[in-house]
Amino acid sequence: MTEVETMHYRILKKNHQKMIQALVKALDYQKAHPSLIHYSLSRTWFRQAPDDPEQEIWMFMDESNNHTEYAKTMKTAEGDQTAGDFRQQFIDMVIPDKPFSGEDASLTHVVWEEIPELHVELHEND
Repeated sequence: MTEVETMHYRILKKNHQKMIQALVKALDYQKAHPSLIHYSLSRTWFRQAPDDPEQEIWMFMDESNNHTEYAKTMKTAEGDQTAGDFRQQFIDMVIPDKPFSGEDASLTHVVWEEIPELHVELHEND
């Protein structure tokens, strides 16, 4: 069964490129160490924060077929020195306590389970 884990967070718009650079380094490290975090796909999106022109709201989605293994490797990766350094760079740019207006901000990961019957991929539209 496919599941995705999401997380929303805010950063200052001025840190947009700096965040991309930090996340590219982290993902390059993960690609070089595929057993570090057990996912099959990771994607990130952003949008303008509707309540603050100086901020952006970012979201990532990590897809896996075994969320238990994914969650376990996420915890293990925290103990990896290099991965920990990347995580700290990320945390240093996140605006605490405000992913969305009125939403609790604790960098909480939310897990979603796919409904296979509603999965559509139309590669000819790429």
